[in-house]
Amino acid sequence: MIRPFVPADAPAWVALSNLVLGRAVTLESFQAEEARRDPAKPSRRWVWERGEELRGGAHLYAFPFDPPGSLHVSLFVHPDARGWGGGSALWQAVEQAAAETGAAGLAADVLDTDPGSLGWAERRGFRQHAHRFASELDLTAFDERPHLAALARVQAQGVTFTDLVGADAATLDRYLHFVADRLTETPDLAGHPRWPLEQVRGILHLDHDPRPDWLVLAVGPDGRWLGTTAMVRYRALAYNELTAVHPAARGRGLALPLKLHVVRRAREAALAVMRTNNHAANAPMLAVNRRLGFVAQPGRYELHRTPEATSGV
Repeated sequence: MIRPFVPADAPAWVALSNLVLGRAVTLESFQAEEARRDPAKPSRRWVWERGEELRGGAHLYAFPFDPPGSLHVSLFVHPDARGWGGGSALWQAVEQAAAETGAAGLAADVLDTDPGSLGWAERRGFRQHAHRFASELDLTAFDERPHLAALARVQAQGVTFTDLVGADAATLDRYLHFVADRLTETPDLAGHPRWPLEQVRGILHLDHDPRPDWLVLAVGPDGRWLGTTAMVRYRALAYNELTAVHPAARGRGLALPLKLHVVRRAREAALAVMRTNNHAANAPMLAVNRRLGFVAQPGRYELHRTPEATSGV
């Protein structure tokens, strides 16, 4: 039976989605995220029950990294319950709801180690758009000494590093604009509209877990902002949300020292692991990550479904 999600489904939803999607979300963090969700943005969930047991689920929602006008689909079925029609029934609910909202397209992602799910999505009109993967750094074993020369080289250029501790409203607003501009220069958001500042605040956790000391800037001798790195926390995990350098300052070796500063702050906070996510085409940042000792994890394919891709499906 397919029915709408209700709050009492949350424990089973979290357990099953963690199992199938390779996540480690806690019930508390799931509920906190739901409470923060903007009611003006689409978000609908369905569950598939077999007997009295939740065996699958689907979520249709707005995701800021997807193409404008698109909605994101997360659909999962317990491995032992596949082939019984639950996934197809969930998909029908999603497809109907997407049509009702007038979505310009749909986006989804699947593990790059799960060819079965990739094939299932492709049979429903999804096509591969990008490949992304996480990389993790063991902060407990990290040794910064091999990287101090890189830091010294940029300091010799007159570059200093600071953060937003004690920043006034005008400086914070300037920083939000700076990050919004850098995001449009990344492979993930190239060609997308510039994010509104409230959306930038959201990814930086400024409204629910602000850490201005984890928003680090590289500043030139003339006071110009050259680049930034931003870290947020997910439970005991340090997440490097963004490391970006202004186009005019690229080629000066700033990215690694920026990341080194945020790694230091993560270690000072007694966090054991730092994670970041990268587009597979972002070769310069991937090279920096490897130099620092980040280890690539299994990735995900980003899939898009447009009206053109669904002809004949």
